[in-house]
Amino acid sequence: MLLSAVFITILVRLSQAVEYLKLTDESLNSTDELSPGIFGTGQEPTEFAYLQRQPSITGVCDGVKQLVCDSCSTFRVCLGTVNGQDLTIACPTDQPYCNYGATTDYCSATPIPNICTDASQNAIFTCPAIGTFPDPTNCRIYHGCSSVGQTSSIYTCPTGYVFNAVLELCALENVFSRCVTLQCSGNFVGHVRYGQSQRFYGLCDGTGQAPIMYKCPNRANFAFIAGSTFGECSYLCPAQGNYPNSNDPATYFQCFWANRRLRYNLVHCPVGLTFNSRLQYCT
Repeated sequence: MLLSAVFITILVRLSQAVEYLKLTDESLNSTDELSPGIFGTGQEPTEFAYLQRQPSITGVCDGVKQLVCDSCSTFRVCLGTVNGQDLTIACPTDQPYCNYGATTDYCSATPIPNICTDASQNAIFTCPAIGTFPDPTNCRIYHGCSSVGQTSSIYTCPTGYVFNAVLELCALENVFSRCVTLQCSGNFVGHVRYGQSQRFYGLCDGTGQAPIMYKCPNRANFAFIAGSTFGECSYLCPAQGNYPNSNDPATYFQCFWANRRLRYNLVHCPVGLTFNSRLQYCT
């Protein structure tokens, strides 16, 4: 009788264990609730991969056309056939794509087939730091950078998603995650903040084209300098010591006490070395 009771108890426990494993497996594979942020898709979603771009637009004035496409979103006014005599202008926001024409190129709401899928796809993006960056003119893509100075990889958000500056990933577009774009006006030279972000900002170079994107390192916020159109990133030291620069592994923040305040210097490692967070020096 005792053996029978023990046997039944074992069967019950085994049954409960099997049900628990089933529930655990279902919960791990469930897609009913999406995480707040998701990765965009590129050629290799798990790595920083180069997007296969179409041939770039030359924008050469040939003596026939009045206007020629200089990029997917800008056109050149042909004032002559000698370099330096022409003028480059950005297409307006309601007609963001430059299109080919017979006697003149023109701006349109439709991109050039097989060459331009959006106003910024053919734009050169040289990585100013490591990590992800929003695109200044297209909130439904973002740029991935694995090393400073390389060409960025472009990732596309799923339908209904936009780049979220807080998550630094794609998020469902709603009142908490809005589509943000930047446009430099006229000959303005200076920085512009990316929406309400405390880390991302752009640089307008006076050409009226889309700004160059930058971001502050971890533990740093962007703020405008008083009386200037320019701003800077201010790093907040957690304590005295050396701390990594998330934007560039070849540099680090050296935090120290001075006049009863924590201050910092940005230190560059010797050529070929990177900062080791565990050892707190360059290796």
